[in-house]
Amino acid sequence: MPTSRSSEASGDWNGEVASNTEGGKIKGCVITQVDGSLTDWKIRVDGQQADLGKFSEAIYRKITKDAKQERFQGFRPGTIPPHLISAYIGFSIDECAREATLEAMQQNNIRPFDDARNDFEFDSISIMPPKKKKKKKKKKKKGAAVEAVEVPEEPAESQWLTFETFKEAINAGWKPGQTFCFVASNVKGQQLLDQDASGANPLGGASSAMIQ
Repeated sequence: MPTSRSSEASGDWNGEVASNTEGGKIKGCVITQVDGSLTDWKIRVDGQQADLGKFSEAIYRKITKDAKQERFQGFRPGTIPPHLISAYIGFSIDECAREATLEAMQQNNIRPFDDARNDFEFDSISIMPPKKKKKKKKKKKKGAAVEAVEVPEEPAESQWLTFETFKEAINAGWKPGQTFCFVASNVKGQQLLDQDASGANPLGGASSAMIQ
């Protein structure tokens, strides 16, 4: 069953499908059928409308909270080795995209094939440019000591940055809590007519007959 956005925002993510409406659906999803196929789909998700920033942050908080319960050799209890942080960030954006894709299928009455979730492929990952840090400018007054005056932060460019992989997006500055958009391909599933796919079990494979 879809989770409520309020539980995700508080960090109580439990691995279930993302949602940000009372009806258990996410916004900003556009799904199209691949030409010549009855079971192959492409899904584009607008991260701002789908509220993926909060969802990715909830995922990251949950997995790092769990990690702090583990004991890592050479580190104090509750300490996560620095080299693992990048892996947790990568997991957060990937998991967030997979859950959003799965929810888009369900809200369009498309039942995913068995293991379809693991076969999703992602590209056209768009993120907002990282905000530039504030600069401090020294100002000297007559007869007074030199004071550091903060210069207002330069506004980030409105142009989104687009990458082909999550790794590239992370290297460019994406972090959990920030929104992102993406396109999911290799999305396999059967569209159910006059039925509700929410909560339906995945099908056994692509050989399952389509409902006409």
